[in-house]
Amino acid sequence: MLTKQSRALQAFRRVEVWFADHPAVIPASGTSAQALTNQVAALSGVITRMTAQGTDQTTQKGQATLAAKDEVALRTDLRKVHMRAITKVARALRGQVPGVGVIKMPPPELNSDALVKAAEALYSTSSVYKDVFAEHGLPTDFLDQLAAASSALKASVDARGLALSKRTGATSGVAGEYSLGRKILTMIDASLTHALKNDAATLASWRQVMRVTVKGTTGGSNTATAPTGSAAVATPSTAPIALVGQSGAPSAASAALSAASAAPSAASAEASVVPVSHIGGSTSPMPETAAA
Repeated sequence: MLTKQSRALQAFRRVEVWFADHPAVIPASGTSAQALTNQVAALSGVITRMTAQGTDQTTQKGQATLAAKDEVALRTDLRKVHMRAITKVARALRGQVPGVGVIKMPPPELNSDALVKAAEALYSTSSVYKDVFAEHGLPTDFLDQLAAASSALKASVDARGLALSKRTGATSGVAGEYSLGRKILTMIDASLTHALKNDAATLASWRQVMRVTVKGTTGGSNTATAPTGSAAVATPSTAPIALVGQSGAPSAASAALSAASAAPSAASAEASVVPVSHIGGSTSPMPETAAA
């Protein structure tokens, strides 16, 4: 199921729960009550079918994968055990048994379906030399073993194809139900827009619950906030800070602090490479502009 289809199914389920939590909405919708009832029932059917088809998509994908894994082992068994044994004996008997030279291994690049056909052809050709091959070391039932291995591979190929076919059908079904559900949701919204025009709170609740989100939302805000606490204190100030006491006038302590902050200490002056007068701009008075 595609992400947009999964999100839509979540919205459909939310709508179903919303109507269960607001049982008075449909009866209060006047002449639209019957249409709303039918639309909500139709949406419930969409939810049921879409959920089942989504499950079938996952199940059949797993079945196809499992069949493909078995197919590799079955191909190896058919080709390297049964077919190779027959062709080895046939190659050893060339020049001794007329016509046996036509029995050869098929090309290695054959797909599974073509390999099954090649095994069936080998069965038909080898049946003519059944007794001769048995006399030269092959089991008396070697043809039966070849047929069984060929049938097992064919069944695996068919199972994979059937699983892929079912998955394709489920995928198509999900797409159809998704489209139908969106249309039903649009019609319900049109009806409730009229029915709830005097109930702004319930209408806002409905509009929120019917939204089909494209991406999940994350909590919190991306808005940057100004630093507080120690970070704010660490920021240098361009002017002395006067602490205001309860009376609104600077206290003696604040004045002392302001004076201390305004005058650089001896230690900072020694540690600084740049002269004090250059910090925060020149401290020397600007010359007066000459009169024109």
